[in-house]
Formats: sequence, C-alpha cells, structure tokens
Amino acid sequence: MNHRIVVVTIQLLLISTSLFAQSAAESFESALIPKKGGAVVVYSGDSHSFTVDIISDDIKPLDHPGMVIVDNKTLQFVCIGYKVVKENGTAEEIQKTQLLTYMQYELDYVKNDVNMDYTDLHKYWVVINDKIFLLWYYNMPADNKSVLKQINLSTLCFTHVLNLNTPFVNGDNFDDDKGLLLKVAQTLKQNNFKISFDDLYKKLNPK
Repeated sequence: MNHRIVVVTIQLLLISTSLFAQSAAESFESALIPKKGGAVVVYSGDSHSFTVDIISDDIKPLDHPGMVIVDNKTLQFVCIGYKVVKENGTAEEIQKTQLLTYMQYELDYVKNDVNMDYTDLHKYWVVINDKIFLLWYYNMPADNKSVLKQINLSTLCFTHVLNLNTPFVNGDNFDDDKGLLLKVAQTLKQNNFKISFDDLYKKLNPK
C-alpha cells in the first residue's frame, strides 16, 4: 500500500426510522493510515475516536469509500450514526436491540431497494474483548454465480454502528472469510478523544 493517508468522509445513511439517523451530537471522518505490517482504519469526531487494524502487507484502497482489498479479499467498513433512544432492559439487551434493528434495516434495503431476494439468514452473538458483536450472513440469489454469501460483523461505537463486511465468493473458504472480520474486530479501540490523522501518520511512520 502506498504510504499516504487516504481520507474519506464517513457516509452517514439517513433513514426514516426513529432509531437510525445521523447523530446530531457528533459526526465522524475516517482515514486509512498505512503502517509497518498493515494499516489502521481511523474514525475521529470532535471528542471521540475509534480505530481498527488491518494486518497485512497486501492492502489496496478502492475508489469506493470504506472499501479495501486485503490479500485479494474485499473488505468494507460502514459507519452509520443512530439516534439514541430510551428503552427498557439491561445495557446488553439495549445494545442487542440496536444491532438487530440495524441488521434489519440493511436486509430491508437489500430486499426493497436493491431488489435482491436473499435467503438462509444466520445470526449469532459474539463477544470480543468484552464487547458485543452481531455476526450475520445470508445467501445471495442462486443466479449470482460469483458471490455466494454476504458476511457481516456489527457493533456499537459511541452513537454509531460499525459494520464490517466481506463477500464469500466461489473458491473461498467460509471460515477464513469470517475469520478476516473477527481478526479485524479484535483490534477495535475506542477513545474519549479525537485523533489527528496527520499526527497519527507521523507516529506510525517515523522517518
């Protein structure tokens, strides 16, 4: 990967439900910052930030914001702001409700806007470093001979959902594709401060 910062504005999807909408409190920008042995995906707002690491010597940014090729696999990062609502239940139950609502929004989008009939939805709760993630995947239509499944891993970061996605294609190993998302998720760090992209680049790439 070229040693330069790839900065994109996070696309916050505005939808009609009361749960998912752009958070008025804070907006985030993202950057893909190279470092030895891989890269760091950085999301920074006015007072919070979070990062995940990609560990690979073969990382190629794509023109589409939030998408990279890692060892010949497409990896997509989506960050969507949501409106915090008051709900009954434990903190864990509320987080699960938020994540399931996000998943259902994405599925409705696939079905109604993309006009794609997915099948065989699977979803599982995964705890990584004491943080709740929703692992979910589904089959693509039978006439799609290349991409067989879409695999997603979602979690909450402050007032946003961070979703990692990779397509399972003909010739892939499903456990390896799922493992790619889990490996990235294990590096997630959340901070109560903003991050300067330039300062982090200099720190990770000293002369």
